Amino acid sequence: MKLFPLFRKLLQLAGVLFVVLGLYRCANVIAPTGGPKDITPPKVVKSMPANHSTNFKGNKFSLTFDEYIQLDKIAKQLLVSPPMAEIPDFRLKGKTLSIRFKEPLKPNTTYSVFFGDAIQDITEGNPLHNYTYVFSTGSSVDSMSLRGQVVEARDLKPVDDIFVMLYKNDNDTIPLDSLPLRVKPYYLSKTDKNGDFMFSGLADTSYLIFALKDENYSLTFDQPTEKIAFLDSLVRPQFRPAPYIDSSLLDTLVVNLPPDSAKMISDSLWQIADSIADTKISFYQLYLFLEPDTVQKLMKTKLIRPNTIQFIFNIPEKNISIQSLNYHPDSIWHQSEWNRSRDTLLWFLRLPHPDTLSLLVLEGKDTLGSPVLRVIPKQKFLRKRKKTKSAKKKQYLSWRTNLSGTIKPGQKVVLTFGQPVEKVIPDSILLVQGKDSLYHPPFTFLDSLHRQLYFPMKIKDDNSYQLSLPDSSVIDWNHFYNRKIILSLHSKALKEYSDLNVTLKPKMPGYYIFEILNRNEIPVATRYFTGATVLHFPRITPGNYLFRIIFDRNRNKKWDPGNYLRNQLPEDVIYYKDQVPLRANWEVNEAWDF
Repeated sequence: MKLFPLFRKLLQLAGVLFVVLGLYRCANVIAPTGGPKDITPPKVVKSMPANHSTNFKGNKFSLTFDEYIQLDKIAKQLLVSPPMAEIPDFRLKGKTLSIRFKEPLKPNTTYSVFFGDAIQDITEGNPLHNYTYVFSTGSSVDSMSLRGQVVEARDLKPVDDIFVMLYKNDNDTIPLDSLPLRVKPYYLSKTDKNGDFMFSGLADTSYLIFALKDENYSLTFDQPTEKIAFLDSLVRPQFRPAPYIDSSLLDTLVVNLPPDSAKMISDSLWQIADSIADTKISFYQLYLFLEPDTVQKLMKTKLIRPNTIQFIFNIPEKNISIQSLNYHPDSIWHQSEWNRSRDTLLWFLRLPHPDTLSLLVLEGKDTLGSPVLRVIPKQKFLRKRKKTKSAKKKQYLSWRTNLSGTIKPGQKVVLTFGQPVEKVIPDSILLVQGKDSLYHPPFTFLDSLHRQLYFPMKIKDDNSYQLSLPDSSVIDWNHFYNRKIILSLHSKALKEYSDLNVTLKPKMPGYYIFEILNRNEIPVATRYFTGATVLHFPRITPGNYLFRIIFDRNRNKKWDPGNYLRNQLPEDVIYYKDQVPLRANWEVNEAWDF
């Protein structure tokens, strides 16, 4: 049998490469060292009966390895398909592991014994990844295979250490789509560092496929914090041809080479042949996600700073109310503010108020919590010369800003204060723009609580700005005031930025989200579009960027994960083929057809 021309060239190229490497290694004499750390997993050198045996008799088999091994969490990692009620017995003697079944085997059945990462070498703990022993009690072994990869649905990065499970539709009492929630899988595999998984020895039938980041080793989807992946249709394995190498060509490549070099070439070529055999069967991509919680919970209640309580919820609120059980003054004693995602609530307390508040948090008529919170911290005392005095620290009105150092035309200068502001004394507020000074610059509040103080400015390129608010110029409703505030900003010259134009051409009209991501994959710009368009992004800071598109099926302008019981997959995400370098004083044009 002859190899096709491309594969022959590949083998010849690999052979030449390894010969050159081998000669190079032989020609360079180096001083002996302690040697590199052992990262090689143990290898099976003998199995009795042989792996993939037919007409299996008795109730046990054994595996012999090339080094001493240990078993790690074997009871949790081992899976026998078809499932067995009792875990087999294991016995280690020397380099041989013996496995004995405790229950009779079914006739004319192919069994698969999946070890996961339980088999490890005894020195470094290197696991023999996903080793599977297959045998049949009949005259033939199921020989179908299935392969694929698990990636994070949000960023498409491969995920390792994920269980991939197959279920047969042969349960008389449990619906097929409920099996991952209630019973262990029929077949099991696990992803490697590249997110890849492989099944072999499968029966020729359709399966439900399900992936799980198992938090409690139950091999069922029974925890709300477990990530999952699935396909919305059944999968069917295929026959994978055995890897093949032209023995005459291999002999030609390794002739006259030292044994170690010949083995390196042979092993590498068999890996190539194995990869080519993989391409003969379908490849399934699974997208891992965490289902959104649907049950409202109060996660935390705490005093984050004087007179400010923070309530954190697990999901956006719909009908939250909070009542005080021990304090009912006639006047307004607190004000509330939700964050943009409506999962965090701030209470701003007005003085005087009690040391401790007893609260009742409700969603509709359901109680979420009854926190009791001390809202006036206990005073600390210092002992000095047998006298006790209070170490009370003076309290000022806190603030923060939306900017840090650099400002662009179109950006707003906003100071956000830690409490509702009752009074601003503008007389000494100073704004310096370049060489021009402006006393009592205009300002306004952007919110009803008077926390966000906005100073309108006409920002120009290549200019400097300084906003000064003297001590005690901003007073909150508890009569605390600010320390002196100096905010210094600078706008860059236009030539220090890059301009970007992106032409987007979807094959189908729809609702899409386009994102520009920095090197940490944090969005720096986001736009929404529904069809072919050209997006313009001025004044982008130079650097290397990624582009990402989200297929916004439900039109809510954000990425959404899936839901298994609703058979709802996570929203699709695609990345542009390359990183896009943006350089200063450049206009960059990119086109993306998708």
